[in-house]
Amino acid sequence: MATGSTASLLVLLTALTVTLLLAGYISSASHHQVQNAHIVGSFTDTRKLLRQLTVSVNKTRGLEARDHWFWINGKKTRLFSGAMHYFRIPREYWRDRLIKLRSSGCNVLETYVPWNLHEPHRGEYNFKDMLDLRAYVKLAEECGLFVILRPGPYICSEWDLGGLPSWLLSDSEMKLRSTYQPFIKSVETYFQELLPHVTDLQYSNGGGPIIAWQIENEYGSFGDDTNYLLQIQKMMKENGVCELVFTSDNEQGLLNGAVDRVLMTANFQNIELGKEMLQILQEKQPSMPRMCMEFWTGWFDHWGDSKHQVWPLNEFEESLKYTLEEYGNINFYMFHGGTNFAFMNGANEQTENDQLKDGQDYLADVTSYDYDALLTERGDTTPKYDLTVELLSKYKSEVVYLGDCPTTIVTLPAPHQYDDVMLNTGLSMDEVLRSAVSVDIKGNAVAMEMLPVNNGNGQSYGWILYRKTIEKGGKVNVKGQVRDRTLVFLDKKLVTTFDCNTPEFQFELEAGGVLDLLIENMGRTNYQPINKDVMNSQRKGLNNTITVDGVELTDWSVYCLDFSEDHLAGIKEEKFLPIDEITSGPALYRGHLKVTSLSLADTFIDMSGWGKGIVILNGRNLGRYWPVKGPTKTLYVPGVWLSQGDNEFMVWETDQLPAVKTLKFTTTPNLG
Repeated sequence: MATGSTASLLVLLTALTVTLLLAGYISSASHHQVQNAHIVGSFTDTRKLLRQLTVSVNKTRGLEARDHWFWINGKKTRLFSGAMHYFRIPREYWRDRLIKLRSSGCNVLETYVPWNLHEPHRGEYNFKDMLDLRAYVKLAEECGLFVILRPGPYICSEWDLGGLPSWLLSDSEMKLRSTYQPFIKSVETYFQELLPHVTDLQYSNGGGPIIAWQIENEYGSFGDDTNYLLQIQKMMKENGVCELVFTSDNEQGLLNGAVDRVLMTANFQNIELGKEMLQILQEKQPSMPRMCMEFWTGWFDHWGDSKHQVWPLNEFEESLKYTLEEYGNINFYMFHGGTNFAFMNGANEQTENDQLKDGQDYLADVTSYDYDALLTERGDTTPKYDLTVELLSKYKSEVVYLGDCPTTIVTLPAPHQYDDVMLNTGLSMDEVLRSAVSVDIKGNAVAMEMLPVNNGNGQSYGWILYRKTIEKGGKVNVKGQVRDRTLVFLDKKLVTTFDCNTPEFQFELEAGGVLDLLIENMGRTNYQPINKDVMNSQRKGLNNTITVDGVELTDWSVYCLDFSEDHLAGIKEEKFLPIDEITSGPALYRGHLKVTSLSLADTFIDMSGWGKGIVILNGRNLGRYWPVKGPTKTLYVPGVWLSQGDNEFMVWETDQLPAVKTLKFTTTPNLG
């Protein structure tokens, strides 16, 4: 019910609207015979206008943080939020996931925004299909959810380079996440394009669902330059951000990442850490509400982990109860993880004082981002979800919702085990190279980001092949790290394999011939501890000196195997050979699946028996497989990416020729 000044304003608006309508009708009637239908239509339009005016009047006060609580439109509320990233979920499944979020008792959707997908090349923007951020925000509104946006520019998120576009690294002096002017200018240009897509959907701008924005992301664990954060905040404001802003940090960065008069929030999982951070928040912002902006519901997996990371339900329950009681506001990270499709997984890299498991300097993240979250990779509810519904229900009277949940949880078709796909044709590596962008480099070889290709943007993802004919063999010495994993061939025969965990590598070549170094970019690191220089050195491929018996190798032919849309279009034009004519790898294999069922159900491909590579379905890169390393042995196939009738599967396999060249499906994922 409207009261006070709000009621007076509504009365005035109503009177004004009716007066204008009648004036228009009388004027019109003096010249024309007006039919009854037109009169009814006019008053119908008036009622619609009045509803819009009422909404506008009632939704002028956005989210506030004061007096130990959050307030929305003047009403005290808790924030129960869930992280679900639109870019990790097929668009056709957004509504299902959002309804499940709203049905759990949450009133807020939170999502990161990945710069490297929205601006894959400098000045080229993509907000279509799975990247339609505006549609995602509006759909959340339809499902009765407020929205918190975390636009970066850096997002971490176990995502390649923390969401920063690789073309930034074409500048040899680049200093990411700093006030280095070329970086700041790039962020500014990006924000000028990104933010206007959604700023009109802010709550204070007429009742949209967006109620808060995050400044950067966990910056305090990276650096301590407050001026950088202030510049990001200024850019956001200049491009229309008018709602509450906040910072979010883990235990290492809570103090370094703070901005004056900006709400601080904490990221943690266990109770002990939550208590430590709570004490800091109480000291620094004693009257502010406390929020765990990332309550880690599980964890992510690296290739080579002994098993899938799982947080036991009893420990989850204990920590969740503590967080709800002591913080009162929570964002489940992740509520639903989804999938690192294509080449977008991130990685972790050892620094001087940090140690990765098993003595590894570099560990890449797997394709699945299941995260042991409340919803599985394909969106099924879990015991964690059921427990969360129970615990959140106790606070329902203290939660303000944007709207009602539109429906109950929609039951998706059960996963289906499709018929095996026989891979009966293929292409050799040289035939795949014919469709790739190539360039001859004079002098020393350069990393993929520095290549003069793609209008100066370099190569972003995939494999890069360096080729050179050498006159004689000898002792080969590779100085420094080659990022990330290298297969060495001489006249198409595999000589050796090494990766970036071996900073200085030597091997013997028995004779001269065509030397190929096929190097995979396995994912750029997405996290850097404070004052360590890791992210600025994430250039992939050869950026090293290679010698044979002390003589430096120069002048390389370079091929970009990025399996981009253009590359795949060229591959489709190649003449595929019968599979028995392909006698050595790496190679690309092709087969077809005919789907006749009415419903297109999700499934999983069991990659056991294969070596290392990617699977492409109807032109979509499903992601990497590496079952020998594990722990993940399956790839998720969204049913909505299948088609009625013929479906084309292609497998790019770099390491071994499988004994049986088939793809087998299963209804159950094997995450290890």
